[in-house]
Amino acid sequence: MKIAFASTNGKTIDQRFGETSDFKIWEIGPDQATYCGDRSAITSNHIDDECNTARASAVTGCSIVCSVDISSRALAKIVAQNAFHLKTGTEIPLTEIIEKLQGVMRDNPPPWMRKAMGLTGAV
Repeated sequence: MKIAFASTNGKTIDQRFGETSDFKIWEIGPDQATYCGDRSAITSNHIDDECNTARASAVTGCSIVCSVDISSRALAKIVAQNAFHLKTGTEIPLTEIIEKLQGVMRDNPPPWMRKAMGLTGAV
């Protein structure tokens, strides 16, 4: 499944959703993790709602979006895309989140994650 990280350096989740200019996209599975590249979230507009729409469009196709924080309006745009948002609350290494998600994938993923992973019998 694809994961979008709000990160300035590609090593830590260190930005709020509404502050990031691009997202680091990873494809992860239970036993692999591959960096897929960056997706720009820059817009020429400075209207918050339009910026959030551009950011939400940048993460289309991602099952999870990780950032330090997110506004309720931006969260609604993520949820409308059937994506899950993971708020870290503080700066945290991407590898730490990737390893935790892989652990959940290997053990007993919740129904939404099973669906995102393309597993049969997903709810």
